[in-house]
Amino acid sequence: MHRRQFVLSTGALVLLALPAGPAIAASATRRLRFSLALSNPGGEALGTQQFLCYLPANLERGQKLRSVELAAQHTLQTDRLGHNWLELKLDSFPPYGRKQLGLTVTVDMADGSMPSPAGQPGEWLRTERYIETGHPAIQVLAQQLKAATALATAREIFEWVRDNLNYAGYLSDDYGALYALEHRRGDCTEYAQLVAALARASGIPSRVLGGYVAPRDMAPVPGDYHNWAELYIDGAWRVVDAQKQAWLEPAGDYVGFRICSDTPVNALGLAHRFAVRGSLRAEL
Repeated sequence: MHRRQFVLSTGALVLLALPAGPAIAASATRRLRFSLALSNPGGEALGTQQFLCYLPANLERGQKLRSVELAAQHTLQTDRLGHNWLELKLDSFPPYGRKQLGLTVTVDMADGSMPSPAGQPGEWLRTERYIETGHPAIQVLAQQLKAATALATAREIFEWVRDNLNYAGYLSDDYGALYALEHRRGDCTEYAQLVAALARASGIPSRVLGGYVAPRDMAPVPGDYHNWAELYIDGAWRVVDAQKQAWLEPAGDYVGFRICSDTPVNALGLAHRFAVRGSLRAEL
């Protein structure tokens, strides 16, 4: 599935109330400004079109979406995992039409990971597509890397993946943890998937997130989209990013938009960043 795959119309700036999220002691905020475009490549007018895109999630480790600014009427939704997403319905779109708007999101961040529950039992320990925890090769390496504590085991996993994979540059498709182990290569996604698979095989709840590394306010471009792993260690979700060599910190720089899963949990299905219901083309 392609990874770098947002919701617009014309109108006044709209700022909507957000779904409730976790209460956090925010130590910083980040503003991310996106340039969004929708176009109709054909010569026929289009009827109803729908656009959906992920926004910064409400994450237990200390992240909460504060506001969304978009010059179009839209709705905001959330799901049980804390994902926030935006839905835009366009009643019509002209032939060869194109619209470009700005979308700004503001998110509260905590500097360090906050104590939190791990989530549903077993949800972050299972084998799934691209995180092949149950494969014998993953199991063998996990056993070799297992240490006396979860923290020490996580450190061994982080260092092994960091030191043994070769960064392949951007890959348009997902290949998974087993591919990364067998071929010793991948982009940020394969690094994160292998960390997560090894951690799960060692009994450490883990997940792969997609979003942006934002030490300051920024205007992301598609190439900035990044995947990393988060491991549940000592009662909190903690960033473990072997590709960027970030061990536990700085969690406050990682703005998570999507918790990756092979099971659809909301209207975006398995889309990584956005989904279009209709014939429009979207660029972000």
